[in-house]
Amino acid sequence: MEVESPRLTYIVGRLERVVRKRIAEAVRPFDLSVAQYTVLSVLRARSHLSNAQLANRAFITPQAMNEVVQTLEAQKLVTRRPDPSHGRIVQLKLTARGTETLRKCDAAVRALEKVMLAGFSDEAREALRSSLVSCVKALEQRDGNASSRGSRAPRTAPAPSPAR
Repeated sequence: MEVESPRLTYIVGRLERVVRKRIAEAVRPFDLSVAQYTVLSVLRARSHLSNAQLANRAFITPQAMNEVVQTLEAQKLVTRRPDPSHGRIVQLKLTARGTETLRKCDAAVRALEKVMLAGFSDEAREALRSSLVSCVKALEQRDGNASSRGSRAPRTAPAPSPAR
């Protein structure tokens, strides 16, 4: 009897779980969770997002985002201020301390990626990145890109993409 190879979706799921666990270990010394690290990373790339948009990009619910933001603010990693053009929107911004903490976390996550991709050539790394991005786009398009319409996001946060 022939043994079937694991489904690709199973392998991707296993990878997501182990990457999430390792990122949690990498950012724990900086007193951050994976969700908090993800939010800081998203804020660095896109600082003018609404709470709902930020929650969507961080893969958590808007309610969970409120808790994450409150914690980050208490740690003095972000500041909140009302949007001058819209009274109900609050702008979040990384503080100098937040930027420095994120820099240290990024170094730890880069080291993790280096271990994960040690057997890959530069070309193979780029091919993997491109293939994974294509997979994400294909599934988002199939859903009518529900994630960009503010649909309810899962409470768990996959690994954030490295800033480029």
